[in-house]
Amino acid sequence: MRIQILYILCLSLFTLSINAQNKSLPSVEVKTLTGKKINIQSIENDGNPIIINFWATWCKPCKQELNTIAEMYDNWQDATGVKIIAISVDDSRTSSKVRPYVNSAHWDYEIYLDPNKELARTL
Repeated sequence: MRIQILYILCLSLFTLSINAQNKSLPSVEVKTLTGKKINIQSIENDGNPIIINFWATWCKPCKQELNTIAEMYDNWQDATGVKIIAISVDDSRTSSKVRPYVNSAHWDYEIYLDPNKELARTL
């Protein structure tokens, strides 16, 4: 749990440093759970921090982390305005498991698919 909190804090600092330097996200397309393509640059949060979290259905620590964050997410949003975006890196063999898992986990995050890991490589 402490490692997860440290990881989240590091990501937050990274996100805040990107915002402080007025850098934007790269121009990479990902897919929504319904298959619609979206350019990651179009994601906004009114100047508040954005945390991008890469995960996969086969990664138990990733799912534990996002489930743990989900418990505190409402409080974090109220306190900081943070937006968490969970990007699945499941490939074509396991991507069909993403939507059922997300539905059962009841995450309030924006969920996108990056099956070729293009965004992960770019960042």
